[in-house]
Amino acid sequence: MSSLKGKVAIVTGASKGLGVAITRRLVHEGATVIASARRLNLLEALAQEKPDQIIPQACDVTQRQQVQQLIDQVIQRWGRLDLLINNAGLGHFAPVDELTEEQWDQMMDVNLKGAFLTCKYAIPHLKQTEGHIVNISSVAGTESFARGGGYCASKFGLMALSDALTLELKPYHVKVSTICPGSIKTEFGRYKDYALDPEQVADAVGMVVSAPKGVILNQITMRPLVPMKGESQ
Repeated sequence: MSSLKGKVAIVTGASKGLGVAITRRLVHEGATVIASARRLNLLEALAQEKPDQIIPQACDVTQRQQVQQLIDQVIQRWGRLDLLINNAGLGHFAPVDELTEEQWDQMMDVNLKGAFLTCKYAIPHLKQTEGHIVNISSVAGTESFARGGGYCASKFGLMALSDALTLELKPYHVKVSTICPGSIKTEFGRYKDYALDPEQVADAVGMVVSAPKGVILNQITMRPLVPMKGESQ
């Protein structure tokens, strides 16, 4: 039997890249996945793969009313919510003095506020199912780099939010996990040939949410295996 049979999951940022891979991985394990993002047409194309298990739902995670409506619709239709995968994210990379205020605000809104809002409205229902929150952070949430001041700040903030949620939700048996990947082969930005495949990160998500009942895998850092100098890539 599939490990997530009967579970209901929300995946944000599900219209492309890692979000698509995570959605497919959870569906493979038997979950019903509400695939959420701003671009409904891409979500609908993804849903054609498994129309009985992938439900497309447009939502801008930076907008409180849209997030609240997303959660309410899930509960009205399925009566439960087991998994929340906060994957929506974006990055602008430049020296701090060259970042625009709009770019800064976009990163904080999507990468941090978006996770806050989805957690805020999902938590009451996750408490009922002893559910699980998985926040997709980054190695950039554990160590900073030049030209990444805004992005790193948003991901460090997500790490802090995850830590606080872990402490708050333990009494309710709700798990909180954070995945911190390095470079991934997606449209997010430039990457090396040896960067992680989205499916590898999605497999980590699948492993985390399938952990035994009494086990929390709090934080997983993933890095690509960099070839030795002169080694074939």
